[in-house]
Amino acid sequence: MWGIIDSDETPGGCWTLFHSVAVEGFPALREGQQVEFEWDALDSPMHGCNFYTTRAWPSDSESYVAPPSDSPFSSHLWLTFPDGTARELTEADLLPVPPRIHADRTTGIVRTWIDEEGWGVIDSDATPGGAWTHFSNVAGPGFRSLTPGQQASFEPETMVGGTQDGYHYRALDVRNVE
Repeated sequence: MWGIIDSDETPGGCWTLFHSVAVEGFPALREGQQVEFEWDALDSPMHGCNFYTTRAWPSDSESYVAPPSDSPFSSHLWLTFPDGTARELTEADLLPVPPRIHADRTTGIVRTWIDEEGWGVIDSDATPGGAWTHFSNVAGPGFRSLTPGQQASFEPETMVGGTQDGYHYRALDVRNVE
């Protein structure tokens, strides 16, 4: 997502990255589009250019300045098309999250646990084929891990609309049974 802006002030072109494009919405310019831009000299050439763009915007508009955000982090998701156009995806574009199907708490035996990857499988009568679980679902402070053969209680959840690593159940709120 880069391009080159030609001008008399920047002989050989000015290397331009998407983050320097000051437009509302998707940060892109079209080939042949007239732009205004601010630039600086490079210490060494980049893609054959001795200059880089610090800010660019279409000459028929004002340079866009994003309003301050309420949070320190924000993101946008864009869908780009082969013709160079783009559209921001919104919540209306996303599929609804399937409902969670909880079952009564059950007890099972840890079949396998992979510390390096932070997940494992617990077998119980309530979860035929096993229930996949992640370390973040294991109760307790610090490094959370399970041991194969260990007895554990958990809240089984049926995976709706798919599986997790081939398992139809997920184990939530996993606790060691002593």
